[in-house]
Amino acid sequence: MWLKILLGIIAILGILLMWFSVFGKKKAIDNMSMGGSFSLFELIFDLLIEFSPTLVKRILLFILGLAIAFVFTMGVIYS
Repeated sequence: MWLKILLGIIAILGILLMWFSVFGKKKAIDNMSMGGSFSLFELIFDLLIEFSPTLVKRILLFILGLAIAFVFTMGVIYS
């Protein structure tokens, strides 16, 4: 039961990330910074976010939020 609640909360956070990528202010998206990178994939994603224009940042954030929402929603369904 608690696993479903936790997975549901994380799925909602993915939906909120998609909402922020669409309706967030340009200044807030430009000033957003990511944390430390622990793998090569995270390093490449951080560099893409850091050095890309705002439209590309919005697209990357939307795709990330969509992936998080989808994966954790599937976790809620199958757990």
